Amino acid sequence: MEPTHTPLGRYVIPCSLGFVLALGVLTAFGGAGETPRNGGTLRVGMIAEPPTLDMHWDPEDSGQLIAGHYVEGLYTQGLDYGRIPMLAEGHTVSDDGLVYTIKLRRGVPFHHGQELTAADAVASLQRSGRLRASGRRLFQRVESVKALDKYTVQLRLQGKTALVLPLLGTAIYPKEVLEEAGEGQIRTHIGTGPFKLAELQPGRVKLVRFEAYQARGEPPNGYGGGKTAWVDTLLFRYIPDDSVRMAALESGDVDITWGTHEAYDRLKAHPDLKVQIEKPGNKFVTMLNKQKGLFTNMKLRQAALAALDMEPILQAAVGHPQFYRLDSSLSFQEEPWWTDAGRELYNQNNPEKAKRLLTEAGYQGEPVRYMAAHDGVAQHRVAPATKQQLEAVGFTVELQLMEWSTLARLRRNPDLWDAHTVWWSITPDPSFRGSLRCDGSGWNCDPDFAKLLQAMETELQFERRYRLWQDIHRLFWDRVPFIQYGDTFWLTVMRKHVHGPFDMSWWYFWNVWLDK
Repeated sequence: MEPTHTPLGRYVIPCSLGFVLALGVLTAFGGAGETPRNGGTLRVGMIAEPPTLDMHWDPEDSGQLIAGHYVEGLYTQGLDYGRIPMLAEGHTVSDDGLVYTIKLRRGVPFHHGQELTAADAVASLQRSGRLRASGRRLFQRVESVKALDKYTVQLRLQGKTALVLPLLGTAIYPKEVLEEAGEGQIRTHIGTGPFKLAELQPGRVKLVRFEAYQARGEPPNGYGGGKTAWVDTLLFRYIPDDSVRMAALESGDVDITWGTHEAYDRLKAHPDLKVQIEKPGNKFVTMLNKQKGLFTNMKLRQAALAALDMEPILQAAVGHPQFYRLDSSLSFQEEPWWTDAGRELYNQNNPEKAKRLLTEAGYQGEPVRYMAAHDGVAQHRVAPATKQQLEAVGFTVELQLMEWSTLARLRRNPDLWDAHTVWWSITPDPSFRGSLRCDGSGWNCDPDFAKLLQAMETELQFERRYRLWQDIHRLFWDRVPFIQYGDTFWLTVMRKHVHGPFDMSWWYFWNVWLDK
């Protein structure tokens, strides 16, 4: 059975296939046939400490993973990565496509006991529209957002856009919490999620079960559907050192973490552990500063791309061949948006072309200031491998290793860097990919990209949007706003007493239980 597309590009897995996929995941982790039980503390080994848990401040993935347990949106992603209601009962759209009327679920409490109302949803949507890059893109097309009554939100648009449902996934906070924060970060972390924040301090975050949580009545469905907090406590510990984190897992001090790829065979054979390769995983990329410095020169960017042989770099990143794949697409093969448009310029491994382009660019050996995080899973391996290949064709590369939190701060200043390595995972919509935009990392202010992205945002029909996405790929590989290497996959490792679905690209710990 083939996956199908809806008019808005939602990826739909036929029911029988979705059941088989979910059953396969449960069986792989020993969850099928198990009876969930209450109790215990699930200790999670995190690699990096997030700069913020404020979901309106564009937190890094680690921050989103933690915060997603205490806050929820009006909509979320199901198993097929399509949008499904969460705090919303549903919505209607006017015949002209300009007015969305969203009905909220009634009787949903925040962690401080106050009931969720339309005033909270409106305040949260407005704040996201001011602070988040993706939110600002939607709100450029919003005429008004208001509460029609206690449980009804109306979003009126100036023009049609495909961005509404993806952006209704923004976190909903109590209105007074947002008023307290003003334009700064949230100081009181309150949401509607199945867990509530109990402790936030350097090195660790503790969440506890929210006893008054109001779950949806449907079966579990990815990040939505019915949610049950089986464990009493979620304890997130930051353990950046790979060897220390693996030792904590094997000794039982940590229950679940990301494993090191080179330890896969050993971890797979460990009698007290179970493992899973997480796909679709991540796209590894090196951002190039196009606002100031060397890489404002397109020929220099093209030279860097021409120099690179992607497979050795991906091998350096993850080691084990099961954990990477060569791929030219900005979308994952698991998504309906995958395309091979422009692939002829991917993975060129052409040193002579690179040298010629360096000469044409007028490069005189100026150092490339290249940042990478030493506490990232593989960033500190991708960077040296990239540096070696670039230097082989004549670049001078000054590699700067630092903590991820420092890199995340420094990359906002175009005066401080020329390149930095990061990775990304699935986004709610491909047009959200901030690195393609002028207000995203690397400042891709090319008007041809802006024109295509604008067209993609305002087009509702999937096939037309897909053709525009293909055009963006052809432009991407020609003008090289950043370097994309391919895909890498996470290795999830957990103690055998941990059970649950683990069926999405990022963990969630509701519907997860411990058998000890």
